[in-house]
Amino acid sequence: FKKPLPHPICDFSMQRWADGDATHDGARSIAEVVKAARAMTGKAARASDEELVEWLKGQEVFCETDLLNLSDSAWAAVQRAPGATLVLLDALEQLRLHPRLPGPAAATGAGAFPEAPLIQRQSSGSICGKSAVEMEVHGFIGIITMCNESKRNALSQHVCDELSALLDRCCSAGVRVVILRSSPGVKVWSSGHDVRDFKRVDGSDARSFGKSKFQDPLSCEDSFVKLLDRIRNLPVPVLGSIEGTVWGGATDICACCDVLVATPQTSFAITPAKIGLPYNHSGMSHFIQVMPLHIVKWMFFSGEPISADQALQIGFLNDVVPVEKLEQRTQEMAHIIASRAPLVVHLLKRQLLCMSPAPSLTPEVFEELHEKRKQTWSSNDMEEGVQAFFAKRPPSFRGN
Repeated sequence: FKKPLPHPICDFSMQRWADGDATHDGARSIAEVVKAARAMTGKAARASDEELVEWLKGQEVFCETDLLNLSDSAWAAVQRAPGATLVLLDALEQLRLHPRLPGPAAATGAGAFPEAPLIQRQSSGSICGKSAVEMEVHGFIGIITMCNESKRNALSQHVCDELSALLDRCCSAGVRVVILRSSPGVKVWSSGHDVRDFKRVDGSDARSFGKSKFQDPLSCEDSFVKLLDRIRNLPVPVLGSIEGTVWGGATDICACCDVLVATPQTSFAITPAKIGLPYNHSGMSHFIQVMPLHIVKWMFFSGEPISADQALQIGFLNDVVPVEKLEQRTQEMAHIIASRAPLVVHLLKRQLLCMSPAPSLTPEVFEELHEKRKQTWSSNDMEEGVQAFFAKRPPSFRGN
C-alpha cells in the first residue's frame, strides 16, 4: 500500500459536494472517468479500480477537469497510486495527451456546448498495415470513423465485426450518442457489402467461378446482417455523418441509423439488382420503414442513386449542409442528443423501434419468399453478376 501524498495534488479551491462526485462544470466525476477508461481497455473491471478512485478523491481529483489539469509531477504520483495498473494508466493517460475536441464553431455564451475532452482513441485491427476503423470517445459522444479509403470503406466481414465491436465499446464507455462517419474528404462514404466475402457451397470464395453455387449471401449469421441489427438495437442513438456517395449495403447502414446529416454531393444507391443479389427480407423492411414505398421500389428495381436533396425531401435525411460545415453540424446535433435525459432517449429509441416493426409474414409467405431467394442466389444470373463485378463490365442477365 502506497502512502498518500502529504498534500493535495490539485490546488483547486472549488467547493465540492459532500459525496465528492458532483462537479462544478458538468464534467464527469473521476469515478465515471475511471470506469470509462476501464471499458476502453476491453478488460473486466477490477476491485482495484475503486481503490484508485478513492485515492484520487483523497487528493482532490474529483472530476475530468481536475485530471486534465494535473502537472507532470502530480501525474507521476498517480502512477504510483494504489490500484493503478499499467493497462488502466495507459487508458487514463490518453485523456491527458490528446487534445480536446473542438466544440461547434462560434458556440459561446448562453446555450453554448461545452468542449468534451477526449478519453481515448482506439484503432481496429489493420488491413495492410492501416487501421480500417477507428474510435474516439469525447465525453458522452462516441465517434467511429471508417478509414479504409483504399478499399472505399467496403463493408468486409472484418470491418463489420470491428464496427459492431466498437459500437459496444462506445456503450461500455458510457456515451450517450455515437457518430458514424468516414474520414473527411472522401468521395465514397462506403461502397457497401464486400462481394469478395460471398461464400460458395463448397466453402470456396466468390472468385472461384464455376466451381460451386453461392450460399445465402445475407444469412442471419453474416457479419453485415449482424451489424445492421446492432445499430438498430444499440441503446443509444447512432448519428450518421455522410460525406461522399453511398452504395449498396452501406445505404442499409444509413437506413438503420437514427439520425442522418449529409452534404449536397452525397447520394444513396441500393444495388442488388445490378449484381443479381437477392436482398433479404429484414433489409427490405429497413427501407420500407424510413422511405415511401414507391421510392424504395425505384431504388431497388433500378439500382440508380437518389441525391441528397431527394433524400431530404422524403425524410430520409435530417439535414443537408455544405461539406465545410458537416463536422460542425454533426457535433451540434450530437451535443444536443447527449445533453438530453439519457434514460428517456434510450426508452424513446426502443419505443420507436418496437412501434415501427417490419411487416409480418405468414409462415407460408416466408417459405415462398425464401425459396425464391434460394433460387436466385443459386442462379446463373448471380454468377454472371459477380463475374461482371470483378471484371468491371456490365452484366448480361438471362433470367435463369
